[in-house]
Amino acid sequence: FSCKHQVIVSKLIIKMSCISDITTAMIAIVILCVPYSSAINVSVAGDVVDVWAATDTLKKCKIIDVPDIPARIFEGEPGVTHMIVGSTKFHWMTGPNALNQTRNCSTAYNETGSPNPAMFAGDEFLDSTHAFDNGTVYTLVHTEYPGNVYGNCTGPSYPHCWTVTIGLMVSHDFGYTWKHALPPPNHLVFAVPYGYNQSQLAYGWGDPSNIIKSPKDNMYYVAFWNRNQVGLQAPGICIARTGDLTNPRSWRGWDGKDFTVTFVSPYTMKPGTESDHICTVVNLPAPQCAAMGMVWSTYLEKFVVTLDCGTQKGSSFQMALSDDLVHWSEPFEFYGVDDMPANVSKMVTSISYPTFMDPTAPKAFQDRNFYTIGKNPYLYWVSIGHSPYTDGRHLWATPMSFEK
Repeated sequence: FSCKHQVIVSKLIIKMSCISDITTAMIAIVILCVPYSSAINVSVAGDVVDVWAATDTLKKCKIIDVPDIPARIFEGEPGVTHMIVGSTKFHWMTGPNALNQTRNCSTAYNETGSPNPAMFAGDEFLDSTHAFDNGTVYTLVHTEYPGNVYGNCTGPSYPHCWTVTIGLMVSHDFGYTWKHALPPPNHLVFAVPYGYNQSQLAYGWGDPSNIIKSPKDNMYYVAFWNRNQVGLQAPGICIARTGDLTNPRSWRGWDGKDFTVTFVSPYTMKPGTESDHICTVVNLPAPQCAAMGMVWSTYLEKFVVTLDCGTQKGSSFQMALSDDLVHWSEPFEFYGVDDMPANVSKMVTSISYPTFMDPTAPKAFQDRNFYTIGKNPYLYWVSIGHSPYTDGRHLWATPMSFEK
């Protein structure tokens, strides 16, 4: 059995393979496919918006504070939109909408900086948020452990002496203050079943996408990334889901057929049970690409993932489509330096952290967490400049248009 489809992106035709899994049970054949029969054109639809220039923060606050995660947005108290984007020292951003944001100079949360890798509280980056009407916001926390920083490395540093996990934090005031959802290490959400090993190439579950609530089953989903093979765990992108954002132990990862994989601390798990905690990575490029954004498109009636594949100047971001978040189309390039105006591209040495968001989401789709997009979303992305004192890093928002 085989089937093929085509997708047209900016005059580029990309062949896509149907994913088939044929099993026999009681003389029945079950075929799982990802159907994409439509032609999709993705194009720039207007002028790029400079949402945040880190050089402005340097001048205003006298600190080097840069966007080092993808932008996350949620609607807070009436008339206020919040943005999460930064580094291990968190400065909140607010404004009247998703394109007009002001950076605050004060540090609202600083990394815990625990030297014990079993606490999962080293270099913490607030990342994937989900806000509720009562002011409670949960966020996944990308947590790096660079052993050389914490005096736990006798050899070369990154890509050795480095591991990463994902924890859970909570705010009860729409993101102005934060704390661990449970005291470390019990806030742990995702870890590979292997403890810190300074000889191993950089590894662990990190770099989560935004959290998306699927319109198909009302479950919460997230994608996250492992850079290198470690033990039984392959590199690539894992998808997990939960029905309860308040419980860090409630998430289940994809096992190739269903969401059954549990995630545990490698320091307290029963020895010899590593295979019980291995996620089956999905068919997105591995190990070079991380899923920075994952949204539902009402126009395409598909899930859309945006991929960062170590994008250097001259190359482009990639995206892929899915009906179920675990079987994906062949990724295709859709936005790069060649698509930028000269006044922007001259400041760019590399680009990163792509994610689609629709500024109209709260009103158009009743989505205060901006994981739903229409026909004309914005692509939020970060440029890395030549110096933090001249052009620095910028968070941009480029208006895009889908046509099918």
